[in-house]
Amino acid sequence: MSLDLNIGIDTIDKLSKLNTVGIKKVFCGYIDETARQKWPEEFCTLNRRGHNASIIGKQQFKEFALESSKYDISIYVTFNVVYTPEQYEWLLDAIDTVSSYDAVKGIIISDMGLLIRLKEINYNKEIIISTGGTTFNSSAVSFYKQFNIKRIVLDRQLDIDEMKQIITNHPDIQFEIFLMFGNCLFIDGFCSLMHCLENEEDKNTCCYSPTELLTNCGFIHKAQRDNSYKIINKSNKKYNINFNDNINNLITGCNFCAPQKLTDFSDNLTYKIATRGSHFINEFDTMYPFLQEIYNLEQTTINREELFRKIFQYNCNGYGCYASKKII
Repeated sequence: MSLDLNIGIDTIDKLSKLNTVGIKKVFCGYIDETARQKWPEEFCTLNRRGHNASIIGKQQFKEFALESSKYDISIYVTFNVVYTPEQYEWLLDAIDTVSSYDAVKGIIISDMGLLIRLKEINYNKEIIISTGGTTFNSSAVSFYKQFNIKRIVLDRQLDIDEMKQIITNHPDIQFEIFLMFGNCLFIDGFCSLMHCLENEEDKNTCCYSPTELLTNCGFIHKAQRDNSYKIINKSNKKYNINFNDNINNLITGCNFCAPQKLTDFSDNLTYKIATRGSHFINEFDTMYPFLQEIYNLEQTTINREELFRKIFQYNCNGYGCYASKKII
């Protein structure tokens, strides 16, 4: 049995590539020039995808949606940051725009105000709770159920046993977990705040408001600017891992162990590959040559560690995925 994969996408041409493998779910950001001018640094202010990983404008999105329909590929659109009141007029119009296409099956969100608003207007497509919704336990799932949600992306701080417990307690809900590039040392729902705590001396990395934000990922931006990764060394002390492990950990967090450990829950699980680009590697191009093998990861004949080595060119260190508690 193949995995149910949901892959991040940013350009129309990638649809045909994914279709040849059999991928039938993609997700993307949506922004337009009005939003970009008002709220720059789109990653934190609009959709956690950013300019380089979003479909830009109504015409491009129309072409994208029609092409997806041709391949029978379902689209999920991310609107998964916490929004300010000034953004809501644009936000609701954008949701209405993308949701008008048959290929768009739902939206991925984390803002509580938006969740309430969607319930008030009887939004008629699927609502997926983003990893930014910080679902750590079954009680959180029970809370979100009142908003008629379809699927929940589980937080990256959970391990396999914790996921099993949550999924078992809620067989009526679909869940989604990360594969590849799925690791972050921070809790997603508190991302910008925790970046600030790591970077007290550099206030440019903090998320104050959509109009004041100056960089989209303070932790890695600062490491990149310093060219010394001093900021990463700060977390080495916290997590008791060495320098190289930490750098690799930021890049991968592959979680290839999960599908074979969660085979009993296959009917309730989607696996998400973010591929939104990073400061280190081109994630889509890194992933794509091995996509067929990733697609079949649930099969017990797949050698997960060998696949890891082929993709990332070093051995799995056991850090940074759902299957481990080494860094949490």
